[in-house]
This record gives sequence, structure tokens and C-alpha cells, in this order.
Amino acid sequence: MLLKAWRICTLTQYIDEVLKRKEAIARQEEWDSISFIEIRFKDGKWHTDTTGYKSGKVVRKFNDKRKKEEIEWN
Repeated sequence: MLLKAWRICTLTQYIDEVLKRKEAIARQEEWDSISFIEIRFKDGKWHTDTTGYKSGKVVRKFNDKRKKEEIEWN
């Protein structure tokens, strides 16, 4: 009986941590969701690809392999 009560106590301790982590993951998924996608074309080929996220992060990718991605925070 005492062992069973001990297991219940320890499990409730972990349940709180699991619930906090689930909330954090849900919040992170909401922030990482895409707000908009913008693709610009030049001479029939895509030139830039801009992706905006709800967190305010804007990622700009270029078709030119020599250019790196630009990341901005609004």
C-alpha cells in the first residue's frame, strides 16, 4: 500500500512537468507557424523567397547560391 502511494506521488510530480512542457511546445508551434510566403520572379525564374512567421521572424532565401539566407526580426 505504501509503495502504491509513493508511485502516485512521484507520478504527479512528473505530470506537472509534462503538462508544462506540452504548453511550451504548443506555444512554440504557434510562434513557428507561417504567416506569409512571398516569391518574386525575375526573367521567368524565381529570384527571392520570403517567408514570414508569427513570431516576427522573416527569412529571405535567394536563388543565387552565392548569397546566404537573410534572417530579420520585426
